Amino acid sequence: MSEDKANPTIVTPLKNPPRNTLEKPLRHVVSNEELDALCDVRREYVTEYVWGAVGVAIGSVPGTVALLYGYLTSGTAYGFRPEGLIQFGLFCAAVSVIGSMGMIAKRRASRLRDIEADIRMRA
Repeated sequence: MSEDKANPTIVTPLKNPPRNTLEKPLRHVVSNEELDALCDVRREYVTEYVWGAVGVAIGSVPGTVALLYGYLTSGTAYGFRPEGLIQFGLFCAAVSVIGSMGMIAKRRASRLRDIEADIRMRA
């Protein structure tokens, strides 16, 4: 083992250099139909998460409204029920998921449109 370290080996250059060392990026030819198909395909389920969170928020609205109404009318003497607190927590979580996933979906959609526009400008 120590003999291997003591003797230097000859390093030959790579036949195919790594992609990130190329001076000019490789360009691919893509037809309009292929580009439309690539831009239409959704690989992630962000919008499905948003719609699921909308359903949870709508389903938890009655319990949340009842909880908040009881607290506002009775003040600090209101006795919180566990199911009301759970529905309020679900409502708050669903609203935060709607906001965050909605922003992610909007950013990805605009990024996809920008990439599509860049590719169309090259042609």
